[in-house]
Amino acid sequence: MWRRFLCGIGVLGTIVWSATREPLAPKLGAQTNSGTSQTGATKFTAAKKTLWTTVARGVEMRTFRTPFTQHDAPIEITALRVRPNRLKVASGALQTVEAWRQKNRAIAAINGGYFDINNKSLGLRISDNRRTHDLRAADWGVFYVEGSRARIIHTVDYRALRERGQTRRVLEAIQCGPRLVVNNTFTKLKTQWARRTAIGVDREGFVVVAIADGQLSFGEWQRTWRDTLRCPNALNLDGGGSTQMSLRAGNSTREIGGYWPVPDAIVIR
Repeated sequence: MWRRFLCGIGVLGTIVWSATREPLAPKLGAQTNSGTSQTGATKFTAAKKTLWTTVARGVEMRTFRTPFTQHDAPIEITALRVRPNRLKVASGALQTVEAWRQKNRAIAAINGGYFDINNKSLGLRISDNRRTHDLRAADWGVFYVEGSRARIIHTVDYRALRERGQTRRVLEAIQCGPRLVVNNTFTKLKTQWARRTAIGVDREGFVVVAIADGQLSFGEWQRTWRDTLRCPNALNLDGGGSTQMSLRAGNSTREIGGYWPVPDAIVIR
């Protein structure tokens, strides 16, 4: 839960987002072979060596085990990759991500950001261009979608954009933290172990969401995002007992449960 997180991360310095504009996302599903997997899904290579499998139109999935040797057993990570306009930040109830997925008639859902002891979301939430929770003064980051483009910037930078009237067209947004990777550089974080959830933007402009169904340190989680998932910018979401995923796409199903329901979720439509 967020309180344990806030006690552990310490104080991070304000990091100013200064990346150049990302290119528009190319078409999904570029084939690297003429065959299909055993489940009938077309495979393609995204960002060089990263192998993804198409589970629905415009939705790719990849599962892999961590290469880190300090674990008694490898930790499995499940990642989904989509265009920015496929995402929605859903909030306003307390339920599992499976219920969030069903409520939004979505393909998949993962848990969102932190919440307080009254199960109220902490930090900015915007859904369908409507703000449901306001920006919080915290050393976190903001993931947001504007048009066909997704970005992750620091809270301070998002507030500056809003004060200049440059966030009126933001369609979806969620504030959380810490930022894991900023312009391909790791942020300085204390070593903590937990189940993990995060969201990132890869080099081609696609959005990647992923969960680790086992305890990873922040350092391992950072390396996963930059070196394996190829995301130069990534934002940590709520983890621990909140970490959960629900996927229903044709013959592909994935249910990774959490320990409690959550007040918001990121859904893939």
